[in-house]
Amino acid sequence: MSNSRVRATKVSCDDCFFGQNLLCAVTDSGPCATYRPNHPGGLRPPRQLQFVFRHDRRLQVAWAFPTASEQQALHAGV
Repeated sequence: MSNSRVRATKVSCDDCFFGQNLLCAVTDSGPCATYRPNHPGGLRPPRQLQFVFRHDRRLQVAWAFPTASEQQALHAGV
C-alpha cells in the first residue's frame, strides 16, 4: 500500500498573521487556536462550508386535503 498522505506543514508563530504584524498577545511558545496564515493580501477569514438548498427532496406530499371535486364525489352518495 502506498503512502499517499500529504504531509502537513508545521505552523509556527513566525508564519502567523498576528505574530508578523506584532498583534499576538500569546506568551506561550508554539501556535495557538487563533493562528491565521500571513498572506500578502492581509487577514482572510477561514473558509466556510457552502450551504446548498435541495429542492428535489420531496416531490409528493405525504398527506393533503381532498380537492373540491373529490369532496363532492364523496358526499354525492348521501
